[in-house]
Amino acid sequence: MGQQSLHGRQSEKKLRSTERELTTPLFLLRCMEVGISIPDLDLLTIGLIMDVWTEKGNDGIDYAYKAQQSDFDRF
Repeated sequence: MGQQSLHGRQSEKKLRSTERELTTPLFLLRCMEVGISIPDLDLLTIGLIMDVWTEKGNDGIDYAYKAQQSDFDRF
């Protein structure tokens, strides 16, 4: 989240209006939304917490096709 160093090159990515810099208050809000306490933060990475928060947002989505074991076996 936010701008990354590109070693002097111009970024080609255009930030959408829904993207914002991950500030400490926003990060702590994300933790609270998924039930992660302050002591738990010592055991988790920022990436893992953001993955959990993203998956929480996907919980309400109904997918047209749900993979079965046979699909994984073919894969």
